[in-house]
Amino acid sequence: MLTKRRKFMKKQNVSIRDVAQAAGVSIATVSNVLKGTGRVSEPTLKRVWNIVNELNYTPNPYAQKLFHKEPVQREKTGMLMRVSYWPSVSPIYEAFEKDLLFEFDKACREKNYLGTSYVYRDEKGFQCTQIVKGLIDGVVLCTSHLDLLKTLKGRLPAVLLEVPASEKELGYPVVATDFESAYIEAVKKLKELGISGRMASVQGVLRSANKNRIVSVCDPFSQVADKYGEPISPERIIEFETTSDTAEEDGIVLAELLKKMIREDGIRIIKVRSISFPSVYQNLLKLGVRCPEEAVFLPFFNEPFSAPGVIPIIPDIPLLISKAVEVLDRYINGKETEIKKFLVPVKKLDFSGISK
Repeated sequence: MLTKRRKFMKKQNVSIRDVAQAAGVSIATVSNVLKGTGRVSEPTLKRVWNIVNELNYTPNPYAQKLFHKEPVQREKTGMLMRVSYWPSVSPIYEAFEKDLLFEFDKACREKNYLGTSYVYRDEKGFQCTQIVKGLIDGVVLCTSHLDLLKTLKGRLPAVLLEVPASEKELGYPVVATDFESAYIEAVKKLKELGISGRMASVQGVLRSANKNRIVSVCDPFSQVADKYGEPISPERIIEFETTSDTAEEDGIVLAELLKKMIREDGIRIIKVRSISFPSVYQNLLKLGVRCPEEAVFLPFFNEPFSAPGVIPIIPDIPLLISKAVEVLDRYINGKETEIKKFLVPVKKLDFSGISK
């Protein structure tokens, strides 16, 4: 099978017959897979889609020539797609996706596009008929999964939105929240109020979300600590796996660990990016930790979280998505060609929890 794939990958124009032969199925089966018709088993479905993606097959000859950089102008369809990734199904994901979908549709309409969405899952692989058929002008990627990056590379313009890696690592332009500026503002404000000390970073990773994904080792908070305080040593960087089902339990364990770091190691300012933070905070209070007297937290939140000793950093989701669509439109129309990062300011820094 590997030999067959290599042979077809050398061809300039891959046909449906080539896909069928490489996948070991009939032409009719490939046609059914791409159309979403007929009865095809899950293993066969995934195998055919893997071959389609690997060979960069498209039934549109104009799109084929575009991919191979032949001088043919592809006709635009006026459709943009947002591709996201769900490691599992949960109410948190569903609520967040609903908000993103609304904002994406709104941003697309403002640029005279029609927006649509696709959710990628590891067990199925990439099975997006609209992209294979050349029906999408550009993609906003909300995940840095390698399978997706490899599959979409060269097919159509794409912009990555709020992913934990740099544009150089990804090979795609990136639109992201300017967390570094927000952390600098927060740390400066704390110093004005006489609050300073060692810093720590707590990062919760949704279980299986990092699978086969590019994740940067560069943390904006660590860079800020280097400039405006004591550098964060490895033992003060906590990373752990979590799920929406274990958030409460994780909060209890983390609270015990952070209490020790606060009382014994002199940790004073803590950046937290985890769905477990509300549980962490409540359990620290139960353990007798006083905020902001002993500790101040800088949590990343999509919604406001007001509490003593907490400076919530709230991203501007509508502005992020609007910027992503604006940038994607520029790449589609040739107004941008360089791979770079576009930063968006945070929506709000709430200092009410530490103001004296």
